[in-house]
Amino acid sequence: MYFPYLYGRRAERNALIDVATTIGTNQAVHPIVEPYSQAGDLIGLLDTYKTVGAKLHLVVNPTRGTLQTPAEQAAWTVEVAGYVAQPAVVTPVMHVSGFTTGPDLALFLATFHGRDVALVVLQGGLSPITIAATLGVRPVRVFVGPLVAATDYVSAMPSQHVVPLVPRFPINVNANYPAESAFSLDPKSYGPAGFGDFALIDPKPPRVGAGGAGAGAVAVHMTYQEPSTNELKVQHFLSDDRIQKSPPDAIKLLQSIQHMTNQQTATPGRFLLSPGYTTLESYLSTGKRTSLEKSKQQQISHHLHTVAHCL
Repeated sequence: MYFPYLYGRRAERNALIDVATTIGTNQAVHPIVEPYSQAGDLIGLLDTYKTVGAKLHLVVNPTRGTLQTPAEQAAWTVEVAGYVAQPAVVTPVMHVSGFTTGPDLALFLATFHGRDVALVVLQGGLSPITIAATLGVRPVRVFVGPLVAATDYVSAMPSQHVVPLVPRFPINVNANYPAESAFSLDPKSYGPAGFGDFALIDPKPPRVGAGGAGAGAVAVHMTYQEPSTNELKVQHFLSDDRIQKSPPDAIKLLQSIQHMTNQQTATPGRFLLSPGYTTLESYLSTGKRTSLEKSKQQQISHHLHTVAHCL
C-alpha cells in the first residue's frame, strides 16, 4: 500500500479527483489529505470518492492554513461531519501536534470507536511510549514525518504499522534538479505496513496567501517504473529558459513538456499514458499556455496513477 501525504490545496485536490477511478479500483493507494482551507473546498473531492467507491485518509483536526482559529476549525468540523461519519469514504486521521495531550488522543479514539483510524506525527510532542500506551491493543497505523525518529515509534509500538513519510524531493530550486533521481524501491516490496511520502510536493507546510514571484527554471517531474528493478524513478525535465519572468512561465512549461515528449519518443512506453501525462502532452500539441498550478496537478495525477498501476 502507498500513502501519499498531500496538503489539500487546489492542485492536489484536482489531481486526486483526476485519478479517483484508478485509485478506487482494488484500492492500494490511500491518499492522506490535511485540509488547509474551508470545508467547501473538499466537497467535490469527497463526493467524487464516494461515487467511485474510493476512500481517503482525512486529517479531522486541521489547524493550519486558513483553519487556525477555534471558530474556523469548528465550522470545518460541522461541514464535513456527514462525510467523516461514512467509513466507506473517510478514514479519520488525527494530527498529533506538539500541543496534543494524552486525553486529546483518548477522545479521538473514543469518538471513532470501532473505526479504522490513523495518526500522523509531524513534530515532537507526546512521546512514542505515551502514544503506544494510549493505543493499547487497538490497531492504528501511525505515520511519522521527517522531523521525528521513526525508529523510536517502531520500538515503542512493535504491534502497530509505523509508516515513515519520506521527503523524496529535497531540492528547492528547479535548476538544481538532475536529469533523473530515484524515488522508491519496488512498490510491492514494502510489506503490509506500506510506504509513504509527500509524493511530488515539498514536505514543508505551504505558506498561506504567499504568491510566487515567477519561476526561473520550470520543471516537469514524471514518475516511471524501471523495468529491470521495478524501482520507481522520476525524470526532471527543465525548461531551456531559466531567467525569472523571461519568457513567461507558460512558455517555459511548454519547453519542459517538449523534453518530456522527446523522452517518450526515445523510450516508448516509459511513461504510462495517464490522464496527467496525456493532458500535459495536449498542452504541447495545442500550444496551450497554462499555469504552473495546472502543471503541478497533472504531474501529481500522473504520479499517483503510476504508483497505483505498479501496485
